[in-house]
Amino acid sequence: MTTLNIQREDQQDQRVLLHCSGRLDATSTDHLTDYMERLVREGKYHVALDLSRVNYLSSAGIRVLVMQHKNLQALNGLFYITESSENVAQVLGLVGMAGMFSAPDLQAGASAKEKENDFVSQAHGYTFRMQVLDGQASTTVICTGSPQMTATSGFTEDDTRIAVAEQGKYALGLGALGDSFQSCSQRFGEYLLLNGTVAYLPSDGSKKPDYMISHGQLTAQLAELYGLHFFAPFSHRILFDPGKESTGLELSRWAREVARLTGFENWAFVMIAESAGLIGTSLNVSPVGGRPLFSFPEVKDAVRFTTEPAHFKMQTVSVGVVSEAPETPEAPEAGYRIFLRPMKDNALHAHIHTAVFPYIPLRKAESGPEDTIAHLFENAGLTDILHLLPDDRLLTGLGESAFLQGVCWVVPVEKFVNH
Repeated sequence: MTTLNIQREDQQDQRVLLHCSGRLDATSTDHLTDYMERLVREGKYHVALDLSRVNYLSSAGIRVLVMQHKNLQALNGLFYITESSENVAQVLGLVGMAGMFSAPDLQAGASAKEKENDFVSQAHGYTFRMQVLDGQASTTVICTGSPQMTATSGFTEDDTRIAVAEQGKYALGLGALGDSFQSCSQRFGEYLLLNGTVAYLPSDGSKKPDYMISHGQLTAQLAELYGLHFFAPFSHRILFDPGKESTGLELSRWAREVARLTGFENWAFVMIAESAGLIGTSLNVSPVGGRPLFSFPEVKDAVRFTTEPAHFKMQTVSVGVVSEAPETPEAPEAGYRIFLRPMKDNALHAHIHTAVFPYIPLRKAESGPEDTIAHLFENAGLTDILHLLPDDRLLTGLGESAFLQGVCWVVPVEKFVNH
């Protein structure tokens, strides 16, 4: 039985105040640790403690306070004490730790906070906070290859090119780690190119994603069949946080809100978010050799479909291109639309690949996704890669992918180039 009672009070600016009473000792440290872990999973990184009714603080209690302070500090969060009982104040003073838990001057950072949250809106039970990073930024999406050849496994050596992982470059498509068509012909699958990292899901039956990180003289690259490529810098960063009753934000709703906030018709993005269930596909066999992949019954063995929303409460990194601009015969770049698929309501078209990792807490307030992506590959371990697609079958359809909370970086697409 715990000797500590905790009552939660949600305040403005995502701050949570915990009113604690009783004893903070070896018996109750697990209770406080578990409570803090739940808050972090909710995205609450600003936690204050009211210890005015804690009548005893032991060394074990001090240890858990120090640990939680360090954990939130590493996440760019805040953890401090607003009020202390006589016993708590005396113990912390004697061990020289009173200053560690003193309340920060929140007013001093108010102007920076206002600048960060340039625009705040509410939609679908979520709060969206948009920050302008570079109002002049835009990108060109380079479209390579012919994705429609996947259905007939029509790719040959002539369709293969080498894609190099450069700093600031992002891409998605079909490819494999290797430097030639011959070495990759039985392994081509969904890939993501993330700054200096390449990750892909081999279609050789292993069902084990692989990756390579550029480091020193080593430059990550892959043999590509088709892809969509774009470069940072990003123009906007948008955080989305759930309300108390929110259970997940559907992908199409997220995309429509991003389009509304930014005013972009065509845009590319990188999103890091906690999953509320992913719906999508990946190849079980390489699209080489001239056999049909999407006809029945071949499709049952050739393509993996999620049979239920997958990877609940996992960390994800998604890369994609979204468009709401209608295709017209007069548009010279109209060929890019063969790379895009309708989202749930057909209002937007997109091509999105998602890398999946076990959940670990991530730092907030990063200006770009690079450090967080590197942190995931180094500390979490890549679990899966999916091409996100809605399942809109009548009665039996699973719907679409959804996310609990996250942050995305967006850049408008100035033009599409077929390469």
